[in-house]
Amino acid sequence: MSTARFYPIGTPGVPWGDAERTAWRERQVRHRRHDQDVVPRVEALADDFEIVRYGELAYGDDRYPLLALKSRDWRPELPVALVTGGVHGYETSGVLGALGFAEDHAARYAGRVNLLVVPCVSPWAYERICRWNYHAVDPNRNFGARARPRSRAR
Repeated sequence: MSTARFYPIGTPGVPWGDAERTAWRERQVRHRRHDQDVVPRVEALADDFEIVRYGELAYGDDRYPLLALKSRDWRPELPVALVTGGVHGYETSGVLGALGFAEDHAARYAGRVNLLVVPCVSPWAYERICRWNYHAVDPNRNFGARARPRSRAR
């Protein structure tokens, strides 16, 4: 007999459906605030960068602006460097590192490289200190557009 412990939601080896994703989401607790931790630091960089709002995530009553910082002196002949953080919400160091880079080091690259800094790719997961997004999908394992998010069996 196996002594393996299984996750309390779903059936091992069976992909989750809507009921399992809903049950999982209901277990998630907000521990921090994207609108208080990330957005003000991005907005404070408006003199140094163009702030690009490239979308918004809407989950129930929660709204998350998707924000990027773009070099003000963008030149098409220069290479582009993309700095991201917060792909997985529990990786706080990525969010803080991307913001810290923009605040303290980005100016050194002006005129040498075009910078695009996306400090928090998955704000819902950032708030809940979770690997997966609202749809129980790992954004780093599911690139590309899909009609419906897919999830793996847990």
